[in-house]
Formats: sequence, structure tokens, C-alpha cells
Amino acid sequence: MTKLKKQTAANWIGLVFFVAAFICLLWSVILSFSIDIWYDELFTMEFAKRPVGEMLGLAARDVHPPLYYIIVHVFLTAFNGIGLLGDGAGQIAPEVLAKLVSVFPFVIIMVYAGTVVRKRFGLLAAGIFSFAIVSMPQMPEYTTEIRMYSWALLFVTGMMIHGFLLFESFRAGNQKGWDIGNGLALWLYASASAYTHYYAALAAGIIFGMLFVVMLVLFVKAMKSAGKESVSFKAFGMLIICMNLTAITYVPWLSVFLSQASAVKANYWIQPVGIRSIGSAIKHLFKGYFANELVAVVGAVIFFVIIAALFIKNLLTYIKEKQDKDLFVVLSFLVLPLLVAGGLLASVLLRPVFVNRYMLPAYGCFWLAVAIMISREVEALFQKKTDTEKEKSTVGGKVFAGLGTALLLLILVTGIVDYKSFIGNEKYRIVNMEKTLSLFEEISPDTVIISNFNHVQGLLSYYLNRDSEDYKVHLYQEEAEPLIGEMVPGLETIDDPVDIANYLDGGKKVLFLGSFNSREELVRQWGEEFGIKNENQGSYLMERYWFDVFALKNY
Repeated sequence: MTKLKKQTAANWIGLVFFVAAFICLLWSVILSFSIDIWYDELFTMEFAKRPVGEMLGLAARDVHPPLYYIIVHVFLTAFNGIGLLGDGAGQIAPEVLAKLVSVFPFVIIMVYAGTVVRKRFGLLAAGIFSFAIVSMPQMPEYTTEIRMYSWALLFVTGMMIHGFLLFESFRAGNQKGWDIGNGLALWLYASASAYTHYYAALAAGIIFGMLFVVMLVLFVKAMKSAGKESVSFKAFGMLIICMNLTAITYVPWLSVFLSQASAVKANYWIQPVGIRSIGSAIKHLFKGYFANELVAVVGAVIFFVIIAALFIKNLLTYIKEKQDKDLFVVLSFLVLPLLVAGGLLASVLLRPVFVNRYMLPAYGCFWLAVAIMISREVEALFQKKTDTEKEKSTVGGKVFAGLGTALLLLILVTGIVDYKSFIGNEKYRIVNMEKTLSLFEEISPDTVIISNFNHVQGLLSYYLNRDSEDYKVHLYQEEAEPLIGEMVPGLETIDDPVDIANYLDGGKKVLFLGSFNSREELVRQWGEEFGIKNENQGSYLMERYWFDVFALKNY
């Protein structure tokens, strides 16, 4: 097989992965056409439908920056302005549009993969990256989730890519000039990251810090070389300008951030972290959706071991050869572990502020680095043993080529399994949500509706009051979260079961939509204390929340 044909074979593999990624995104678009949302997405929908001024005021009392909500608001406003937003014929539901907005960043990432990544690292690396970013564990869910994570991932990944392009200009010497284009993109992506999620802001700070240290070291080295080495002072200056512009851009939100940080320090829902948090983070990153738990765990371990081995090899290669592309892999890879380290450190020093999904902004950088490392090892199998490839003919070279190939196959299998499971789960939710919506159509506004879970209460009221604000949903012996209570209409509280008995005595129809095993205990207590009888009318699923419908009676 000639070298050209062998290289073409590697490109064909990359193209197959590209096509697989495209098919996955197409499925994400199809699965977006459902209005089922969960509790966190309820915040997004309520924030995004409000005027920007009111939205910013509400977001300041939440725990996330506002840019993502503004993005969704812009799309909702634009489609509403041209008459395409709504539940009528030829219109698109707000929830569907919001899900499609979450798919869009992955389309942009695939464009970067097909252009910048392909030109510098090859079609195989670009294809693997495109597939991994939409199909690896956790990723399929976030292609359609109405939250900020897909946008945070795009902004951080885009920042890393343009940071590297600016670094290329830095290495090329002053003939490249200021490289305003990549500098502008670097600043915009960094600022967007900071205004989208605080862990994306941390990732942006990590990228800035690594680029600054590397450029500073190389700049000092060039100054001491008496003209033997050349780097671009202007490109280095552009990095410093971008860092300062990002800081200035964030000034308007800084007081809000400090206020939110103070509130989180006083009281937040995240559990304490420990050594197990590291293992949990690794499982979140690598554990596939295999039916057999042992297979899933073994797969995660293999992922971790091979990727660690490839990274160590790449790091040692950079130390030895000082190639810029090796440096990019090292820097891109390190964003994720440094992000996790920062989150865990803050959790120990202040209070717990780290959960696994907060790693997502750095997943793009991580899987890009992994894709490049895999492509190098796999391409070695399709190259002749020239003088420049002697290392590949050694036992060590063959071992790493085998590891890269094994990892490629593991990504393919895991990606297929995870995305297939995602499709099945979404279809199951859609079917059950249609059944639940049919239930809602049968409930009249004068019905007394009771829930024992604040997430379910909020969503019940959201769906029932889509076309009006006539429905009331009572939360049993609790109160709704302040922000949700302010935004979602019809949220009430019922503290005493005697009130339920009074409603029944007054001739009201009362439905208890009970969650968890405690629902059985509650209806038993009501029966014993007040003679309230119940009829279980079935179980229903609302996105990820199961509840049983009990028709309550006093006879």
C-alpha cells in the first residue's frame, strides 16, 4: 500500500467519524421537538421570556451569569417577532426552540473541527473530535438540554483554539503583526465564557494563565538569545491586552458575582467533597451507558489508563522536541484537570461548590487533545517506516500505536452505545410526556391540585398555565423556591391536612400528584386522621419526574 493510499485510509476513518457526528446532531434536532423540560430548565424558560432588564435582575439573584439566558431570549424574541413562536400550526414551541438553541453550539464546534483542527492536525483528529464531543458519556444529554453548558463548552473551546492561533503568530515573529483577528476572538470568547458559567470563567482564566506563562518564558528566552530566536512582541502584547479587556468587560457583573458568592458561602445545596469526588469526576467523564455495570466500569478504567499513558507520552515528547502542536495538546488537555482542581480547592477552603457537570465547559478542550493524540498513533499504522518515523518501529512505538487504536475503537463503541441510549430515553420521555399532557387537558382550573415535591409543583403550574394563569398548584407543608415562586404563576402552599378535608367538604375536586414513596404514607395518614379516601388513577412521567395521581374523596 503506498503512503498516499495509507494516508487516504486514515482520512476515510476521519470522515466516517465526521458523518457519525453529523447523524448524532441530526438526531438531537429531531429529539428537540418535544416540550418536556425539567426543573433547572424551568429557570431558563422563565428567565428567557422576560425583558432583558427584568431578566438581569432575576439572574442576579440566581447562581449563574446571564449571557446564556440573553442568547435564548434573543432567539425567542426573533421567532416571536416573525410569528413563528407558539403552539399553533406552522409555529415552534418555545421549549423546542430553546432545545435547538442548545444544539447550535455543537454545529459551530464541528465547523471549527472541519476547518482549523483539520488543517493543523488532520481529518482523522477532526473527525474523532467531532464524534467525541457529541457522543461521549454525558454529552448527548447536553446537546438538547435547555441550560448553558453547550454554550459554555463552545466558548471555552473557541478560546483555546484562538489562543493557539495567537500563539502561532507569536512563534512566527513580528512579521505576523498584532494578529488582531485572533486577539479579538480570544477576548470575545473569554468574556462570553465568564458571562455564561463561573466554571467557564475559571477555565478562561486557566487558559489565559497558561498562555501567558508559556509566552513569557519563550519571550525571555528569545531576548537572551541575542537575536538567534525570534518571537512576536506584538502577539504577546495582544494576549496581555485581551486579558485586560476581559477583566474590564467583567467589571459590570463583578459586584453581582461577589453577592452571589456570599450567598452561596452562606447556604448552598452542594454536598461536601472528598477523595471520592475525584473518582466520581472520572466516572462522569468516562463511564458509558452500558447495560452491564461491570462493563461500564471496566471501560471507564481503560479510558483513564490509555488516555493518561498517551498524555504522558505527549508531554515527554514536547519536553524533548519542543513542538508547538505538542504544546497545544498539553495545554488543551490540562484545562480540565486544573478546572477540577480549582473547584475542589474552592470547595475545601470555602464551602462545597463543585459538582460533576461543572466540568462540562472544559470537555471540548479535553476531547480535542485526546482526539489529536489518538490520531497520531493511528496514523502511524498508515505510514511508511521512514527515517522520521523510526520511533514507530520500536516496541514502544508499536505499543502506543496499539493503545491509540484501542482507544479509537473504545470511543466508537462507547459513543454508539451512549447515543443510542440517549435516543431511546428521549423517545420514552416523549411518549410519556404526551400521556401526561393529555392528563393536564382533563384537569379543570377549579380543581385543587396538591404536590409534595417542589420540582413537580413548579413544572405542573408551568404546563397548566401555559395559556392562562387560572390554575393553582399547592405544595404540601413546604414553600416554592423564592425565584420560582416569583416567576411561575399559581404556586400555593397547603400546610394542614385539615384544609384538604375542608376542600372536599366544600365540594371541590382534589387531586394529589404525589412523588416518592412518601406519597403512600401521606394518603394513609390523611385517611386515618380525616377519613380521606383515595383512588390511584395511575403513574405519569414529566420529563424525569414520576408521580402518581390520587383522586381524593371524603366518602
